[in-house]
Amino acid sequence: MAIDIIPLERLRKNNKFDRGVSLVNKVKSDYQTSKHISFIVESENGTHNVMYFNEKEGELKWQCDCKWYTLQNKLCSHIIAVNLFLMKGKHGHA
Repeated sequence: MAIDIIPLERLRKNNKFDRGVSLVNKVKSDYQTSKHISFIVESENGTHNVMYFNEKEGELKWQCDCKWYTLQNKLCSHIIAVNLFLMKGKHGHA
């Protein structure tokens, strides 16, 4: 499954970018189905699940179970970290 990575210039404009950078090495691929891919991000605040849904549009393809994303419905540091992880090519999905 091809993953639509959020452009780096868009990620850099987010106030959670620096935090996302600090979490890149804490990202792990979890599992993949025909409709979504799951990633795990370990942080000092706990483990978060980031999901990529290939059936949705734009940034709605990306979702996280963290409090920030749930309450704000905006990109969080965990989604940013997964996108940066994918840009580095440390995965087998894209």
